[in-house]
Parts: sequence; C-alpha cells; structure tokens
Amino acid sequence: MKKLLLVLLLVLSGCGKTPQYYLYVYYAKTCPVCRSFIETVIPQLEEKYGSSMKITKMDIDEESSIEAYAKTCSLLEDYYADENSGSVPFIVLDGYFAKFGYEIDEDQLMIEAIDDALQHRQIPLDLNDVYYFQEGKTFH
Repeated sequence: MKKLLLVLLLVLSGCGKTPQYYLYVYYAKTCPVCRSFIETVIPQLEEKYGSSMKITKMDIDEESSIEAYAKTCSLLEDYYADENSGSVPFIVLDGYFAKFGYEIDEDQLMIEAIDDALQHRQIPLDLNDVYYFQEGKTFH
C-alpha cells in the first residue's frame, strides 16, 4: 500500500511540471533590440513564472523558425503582411497575442502586457503592432 501511494505521489508531482504558458521569441543574432529583450525581459519572466511558462528562443535564420513564424502568423486575427512582416523580435504569447518589434524601453510594458493577457485583461493600448490569436487557435 505504501508503494502504491509513493508511486501515485511521484506521478502527481510530475504532472505539475507541465508548462501552462508558452512564449516564443523569434530573434536575429545580429539584432541588438532582440538581445535587449532576451537579456532584460526573459529573466524577469523566468523569475515570475518559473516552470509554468516555457520560453523558447527561435533564431529566425533557421528554416524551422521561418516555418514556425509563418504558421504563427496564419493563426492571428486580422493579420496581413505589411512593412513589419518578418521583423524581429517577434514575441508570441501562444494563444493570446503576438507582437512585432520591440523598443528597448518597453520592457515593463511587455511584462505588463503578458501579465494582463494571462489574467484575461485588456493589454496596454499603447503597445503597438500587436495581433491576437484567432479564438481557439494556438501554435503549441
């Protein structure tokens, strides 16, 4: 009986490690703004959300990243290709929103937008180039 309880406890504890949220950051190695987002915002999100958020960095120069980028764009409401198409960083909170580009002074605004989206609140209106996922659509 003790062994059964131990096995059940191990199984249940393993279940809690599955991420609830997925953040994808498409970047270019030569992009200083991308580097700023990765070095400034990602550590704060990792600290805040821990294992409940899986953060994946995707180098836009890799073919698999380009395919994933295109697939993500196809899941966004009212998205159309324009001068920002293909721009980086491309920040995707899966199932919630995607943002093209980033300004170095937007770190707290981005964290606030992610927090608001996860709490099902309106994200800051002064955040530009944001597209929402079509209802029920996710990349993951």
